[in-house]
Amino acid sequence: MTNELQRYYSDLREKNLRLHEARVAECDRMSPRFRSLQKERALVFRQLSRGKLNTAAAKSRIGAISAEEKTTLIALGLPANYLEPIYTCPKCMDTGEVGDLLKKPCACALKRMQETERTGSRINDRETFAAFDESLYTDSEQKRQALGMRRFSERYAAALPAPEKPNLLILGQSGLGKSYFGNAIAHAAIEKGVRTIKATAYQCIQSVLDGIDRREEGIAPYLRVPLLVLDDLGTEAMMPNVTVETVFRILNERAADRLPTVLISNLDREGLFERYGERVASRMIDGSLTSIVVLQGENLRTRVR
Repeated sequence: MTNELQRYYSDLREKNLRLHEARVAECDRMSPRFRSLQKERALVFRQLSRGKLNTAAAKSRIGAISAEEKTTLIALGLPANYLEPIYTCPKCMDTGEVGDLLKKPCACALKRMQETERTGSRINDRETFAAFDESLYTDSEQKRQALGMRRFSERYAAALPAPEKPNLLILGQSGLGKSYFGNAIAHAAIEKGVRTIKATAYQCIQSVLDGIDRREEGIAPYLRVPLLVLDDLGTEAMMPNVTVETVFRILNERAADRLPTVLISNLDREGLFERYGERVASRMIDGSLTSIVVLQGENLRTRVR
């Protein structure tokens, strides 16, 4: 688990411990007998650890103490389990991990990671495959094309983290749904537990520049994340010795590891060569690694309100 997730579970355990202690204090105020029962339980465990009490006898006495506690709680109008340990996730007991010998993330930890990554990567819950609305398309040919893109994108997402061709290049003018499909793929990836970064080319280049200022490698997260969705290629600033080299390194290193990459641009093929040059553009359209989709039709943004 990440340090952030470990802190989350540590804080969660601390919060629930304080809540449990407050319940114990409440019961002590309502019936002083609870304090005596707590002391009796502690004495049993001390005697057991020192060998003054065998396991069977200890188990019998603990059972009797627990039974009296439950009877007293019910008499006070409280649930019989009111003084049991409190866990937000009983399955992992708020550790984030399950398993005896081989530890693995609990379902609650996976959900937490998904939520954190979705928020951190600006992956929204609105532009998903489930929310796709074909009624937005009035032109039959454009609707057919969009439905085909949806099916193709769903297959690509289903094959993650290892689709047959790791890269997907989506081209077309503004307002044709390119970013929508990119987000839908990223959302589906996060839901199935595939770590994802979704960013614009501008944000990527800015991360590299910020890293240079801090003497850090700002490009690092983009090189190793299992899925990268890079939107708005062609709108980022062309910084000498930075922009083209950054895009090249991302494409080159991710291709070497066959890490899935979704590239989205308003440019056509000729525009990609003109902006990034032969060395970079040829990697973008490499047919052995990349599936290319060109969307055409009406700008939906100028019509939908």
